[in-house]
Amino acid sequence: MSFGAGHVQDMNNRLKQNRANKPSNRAKFKENNREGIYSKKQQTDKIKFHQVPKEKLERIKEAIRLKSKSEKLKQIKILVISLIITIIIMIAVFTY
Repeated sequence: MSFGAGHVQDMNNRLKQNRANKPSNRAKFKENNREGIYSKKQQTDKIKFHQVPKEKLERIKEAIRLKSKSEKLKQIKILVISLIITIIIMIAVFTY
């Protein structure tokens, strides 16, 4: 008795693949360290940020603002040029 189109075989293959991916059969971390995945205790190491002086921070912010402003101007120029070209092409197509 055939079940048609291989759907049952596909289902069996997926079940086999899912069994192989269970946490007990695959490596977890470097050097197959499995303790971390099942532990209830979570490590709470705080992130350490660099302390930057205020004047350097202001210079960084100003540099970012200038770069952002120049990028906006560049995008506006590209938009205007592309609109002009599109209008010229449309006029040429409709007149001829």
